[in-house]
Amino acid sequence: MTATIQKKIEQLRDTIRYHDRKYYGENNPEITDYEYDKLVKELQRLEQLSPEFITPDSPTQRVGGEPLTQFPTVEHRIPMLSIDNTYTDAELKDFDRRIKRMAGIGGHQDIEYVVELKIDGVATTLWYEQGIFVKGATRGDGFTGDDVTANLKTIRQIPLKLETDGGKHKIPPVLEIRGEIYLPVKEFQRLNEEREETGEQQFANPRNAAAGSLKLLDPRITARRHLRIFAYALGYYERLELQTHIQCLELISGFGLPVNPHIKLCTNIDEVIHYCNEWNNRRRELEYMVDGMVIKVNSLLLHEQLGSTSKAPRWVISYKFQPEQAVTQVEEIIVQVGKTGTLTPVANLTPVPLAGTTVSRATLHNFDEIRRKDIRVGDYVLVQKAGEIIPQVVHVLKEKRTGCERPFDEPATCPACKERVSRDDQEVYLRCHNLFCLAQAKRRIQYFSSRDAMDIEGLGPALVELLVDKRLVKDYADLFYIRKDDLVNLERMGEKSSSNLIKAIEASKNRDLDRLICALGIHNVGSHTAEVLAEHFDSLETLADETQDELETIHEIGPVVARSIVDFFRNKHTGAIIGKLKAAGVNTKKISAAKFVKNTKISGKSFVITGTLQKYSRKEIETLIKSLGGRVASSVSKKTDYLVAGAESGSKLNKAREYNIRILDEDGFEKIIG
Repeated sequence: MTATIQKKIEQLRDTIRYHDRKYYGENNPEITDYEYDKLVKELQRLEQLSPEFITPDSPTQRVGGEPLTQFPTVEHRIPMLSIDNTYTDAELKDFDRRIKRMAGIGGHQDIEYVVELKIDGVATTLWYEQGIFVKGATRGDGFTGDDVTANLKTIRQIPLKLETDGGKHKIPPVLEIRGEIYLPVKEFQRLNEEREETGEQQFANPRNAAAGSLKLLDPRITARRHLRIFAYALGYYERLELQTHIQCLELISGFGLPVNPHIKLCTNIDEVIHYCNEWNNRRRELEYMVDGMVIKVNSLLLHEQLGSTSKAPRWVISYKFQPEQAVTQVEEIIVQVGKTGTLTPVANLTPVPLAGTTVSRATLHNFDEIRRKDIRVGDYVLVQKAGEIIPQVVHVLKEKRTGCERPFDEPATCPACKERVSRDDQEVYLRCHNLFCLAQAKRRIQYFSSRDAMDIEGLGPALVELLVDKRLVKDYADLFYIRKDDLVNLERMGEKSSSNLIKAIEASKNRDLDRLICALGIHNVGSHTAEVLAEHFDSLETLADETQDELETIHEIGPVVARSIVDFFRNKHTGAIIGKLKAAGVNTKKISAAKFVKNTKISGKSFVITGTLQKYSRKEIETLIKSLGGRVASSVSKKTDYLVAGAESGSKLNKAREYNIRILDEDGFEKIIG
């Protein structure tokens, strides 16, 4: 039976790896997402039944368990040097002449070059031992980088086990593959939209977003960023006989890593120049950002002969595209209010063509940026697209000033509701804290009704937009005063859907205290912090009376969070909102304490949860353990009594085995709780 399960697990892994390659590597899926998800769930089920068969290269191990505390340093066996730049055709011809001179090749003899798109991303290195991905690191200073293995595993284009194409490619014992991690344009736009909604500073360009995502300490967040990779070279390797760079790229592709499809082998420098100019005009066709071309000598023997300087190899050079810029005038500066109260200045510009579009607006990011660049209404400015996507002001053309330009003062009040705004000590943004501000209403109501908060089923973004636009609600407390008659005549709302929504709103009145704290939308307080607070306070009223010093004594509550909580409850509008919630019958007290029933096998025991569970959400199983008298910790230690392990268990499972901690699957957990 054990051998059968192991064989089935291996077959599923091979099948999933094949479909990963077809979908992520070749953009040519052969099965539907539903069919793929069924394969993964079956593998998760079997690995949950037999956790002893979980291996580091399993497709279920893409996202680890707990966040990292820091990145270890990795020393590169072969330095990852930078590349010298050129900007003109003449400089490329100089490069060709220099190569020929150093290689002792006659002027009329041609050299083969490989020309590749210069992906605007983050250089990384991937280490494989016996075909298994064991380590990945950033370029760093070229000699040492950061170990970002956990984050690289979240990128599905990176195989955890190299392919061999049915034995066509022999996998060496040690292999280093280098590549560029990047963020597709659409994913970059989606990510910035999310950050705007949550009041976070937007990324300036896709490269910054990719770099920031790769250096997150929590791989689960990195996984949601959908990073991608193009492999472009071999680093250190053993037992491979290769003569050209093109052969290296073919080998990398054969091992299952994506290689950019627009690589071209050119027989001379004139072909190189023609291809570079072609892509200078075509670059906007791509779904990812490129900032130039990379030109490499094809012969590996010449690589060795030419060597490197202290900074860059002599056999490679980049041809950088000139960023498109335009001069236009700032007609006015307006202030937009984000959905969480952040105030963002925006310049309205005289329309100007730029990078294939007409630009008439540019973000000014924040008011410190306006002061730093001394941007005034009426100024002529140089604009370009950050990453050729977001228009931004590069600098002011002060020589064009006439004296009629007007400085823009930082606002003291919100332009939407006229309430006073403030800036937190550690933030660059001004923020409006008025819970009744209509500019924020829709986002606050959506968050209030979301799954981790009050979980009001049927209240989606479109309906929230409609309710606010029709003036049926001004804030989230108004939801509890909506009548069925208010809903039935709205677009796409009939008798049944209206009744169901009223029932869902009514049911949400009985949510536990942590849900309500989370739903209030207190700055810096999410679902986990809300749970921490609910463990220490019996009611919303007792939380509201706490001082900052008292809040800071609670484990996991620091000065910034404590300040946000105190500011929220001191806000003159908060009392009115909470008063409306209580008057409507919304529960403001802790319910779970009243349901506490001790279980002798669990009471006082420490549990750690890891991996993906099938029968419970993480929140549900943690609540169940606490309700039976147990404790839930975030990391495994010698004091841990039980590890409940689902699929994708990662390093916590290994640590539990090391400490001889009892490991439970979901069935084993249910036997203990009876």
